[in-house]
Amino acid sequence: MMNNQKQSLLTILFVGATMATPLLAQDVQTALKDIEAERYTKAGQTLTQLATSSPTADNQFYLGYYYLKSGQIDKAKAAFEKGAAADSKNQLNNIGLAGVALAKSDGATAKTLIDNAVAQTKSKNQDVLIRGAEMYTLSEQPKQNDPAAALSLLTIADEKDKKNENAEIEMLMGDAYFLKNDGGNAITKYENALAISPTLAEANYKIGRLYLRGKNYTKAQEFFKLAIQGDPEFAPTYRAYADALANSRAYKAAAQNYELYVQKSGTTDPEQLLDIARYKFLAQDYQGAITYLDQLKGKINNPIIDRMYGWAYSALGKNNESVESLNRFISTAPQKVMVDDYKYLGRAYGQLGTPEGDSLSVANLEKAAPMDTTENLYREIGEKYYKTKKYDKAATYYAKTIANDKKPQNNDFLWLGLSNYQYAPRVGRDSTAAPIDTAQIPQVKQQYYLRADSAFTLMAQKIEADGKKYPLAYYYRAGANYYAYPNDKEKAAALAGPLYEKFIEQAMAPDSSDKTDYKRYLITSYKALAGFSLLKKDDAKAKEYFDKVLAIDPNDESVKKALEGPKPAPTPTQTRPTPKAPAKKKVASK
Repeated sequence: MMNNQKQSLLTILFVGATMATPLLAQDVQTALKDIEAERYTKAGQTLTQLATSSPTADNQFYLGYYYLKSGQIDKAKAAFEKGAAADSKNQLNNIGLAGVALAKSDGATAKTLIDNAVAQTKSKNQDVLIRGAEMYTLSEQPKQNDPAAALSLLTIADEKDKKNENAEIEMLMGDAYFLKNDGGNAITKYENALAISPTLAEANYKIGRLYLRGKNYTKAQEFFKLAIQGDPEFAPTYRAYADALANSRAYKAAAQNYELYVQKSGTTDPEQLLDIARYKFLAQDYQGAITYLDQLKGKINNPIIDRMYGWAYSALGKNNESVESLNRFISTAPQKVMVDDYKYLGRAYGQLGTPEGDSLSVANLEKAAPMDTTENLYREIGEKYYKTKKYDKAATYYAKTIANDKKPQNNDFLWLGLSNYQYAPRVGRDSTAAPIDTAQIPQVKQQYYLRADSAFTLMAQKIEADGKKYPLAYYYRAGANYYAYPNDKEKAAALAGPLYEKFIEQAMAPDSSDKTDYKRYLITSYKALAGFSLLKKDDAKAKEYFDKVLAIDPNDESVKKALEGPKPAPTPTQTRPTPKAPAKKKVASK
């Protein structure tokens, strides 16, 4: 059986040829295999040499076919025209010119050329039928293909394949069904091709491509692996495999497979090198991304290069370079700007360590935050403000963080609470905040403390709903409630007391997973409870709490003094030191 999928394309060339024919046939077969494997440079060298040494109609067709498949349309047209002029009876070059017309979205001209070629050969030339069908399937652009016309030609060609030995017919039928979005029939045809040629890598590759289009990335990867096993040199598999891996977030493996595609295809296409840089970046191999970007200098005029440099430099901490690259990209290609450009620019500005940089950092992150679907950038802005002690703004952005997150983190509530708690005592004293009426200061302070209490409450509820605990939530709540009522000590004590007790209960409960050292928090809590007891004139209870402090820190001076109680006022005779009696002289014994 004849298993080579390109065999039919070669048949008419070598009937009655000389002794040199087998070598020539092998050269063409190898070149065609190189074309299918996208080793275009190698194929081009072989076919250019053949067409130069022997500019026959057939050799010109193969050269034009190479140009067409590699996207060099004008060169393809010239080669096909030269071939048609060399032999007006050879219809393959007219088929090639139909492919050129389709590449230029001229379907009418293409149909005329193919129909005429089929008519001239009386629908008997299998190669004309197969190549005509192939031209109708080369592009996925609707105006540049006609899968129905392809299937019509292939049906005729298939009838001539009496022994069912031409895998290419099945492959092209699969391609036609692929273009018709008929995945079931496409897979059937590719499987038929595999039945004829079990090691046909292209068939498994194209089945994998169907699953890739259907976003079944796991299944796609299975077939890409089979394709690689069948032919490790079939380059397109590695590129498609890289895409499937990338969609599964396996970016490192995606980059590795894309590099294998480049290695095995020999391509120097800047756009494909740019894809590797993207995958390198997503795999957090930022220096690797820059290495590929450096290879593109002077080879591609694409503003996306500046974007990629900006992102990679930002991740590497080369912030001045990142700012320069991203600002250049945003100014030269504003229509292509996306959320990540503002995100990385904001991060780079934030690392410059200057007031202007901090301001521009927040400005750019704010542009990105409403559009970003992968990260909650409001959290990042809140963190920046908290670290610079701008607690009121931190509170604003942590509130936005929670509002814009379907599943807010427990720490979002913690930092929201702490931001409000830290800002409350600064109300009326913060020079960066808007002026506030002095009479309103106590009320505004109270609002911040109560917001803090609300955030800590929600945090505790979320954690305890998961069967866990966070004792400090009650500690912070106690402080917030105490300071919220500075002019009503009894109310403050009544609200804060039970919360301090709840904190102590949870902090003292044995839990091997909790490694927090609560000593200083416990000391503060016991002192507060002692104070609340003194407020109720319950000295015994106060002493009990003071003793608990000393059990933790026996040298706590403030508690020692509290336990000594008030000293009596000195009497007048005690205002001076009592003179010491003179020492008696020792009398020597006689």
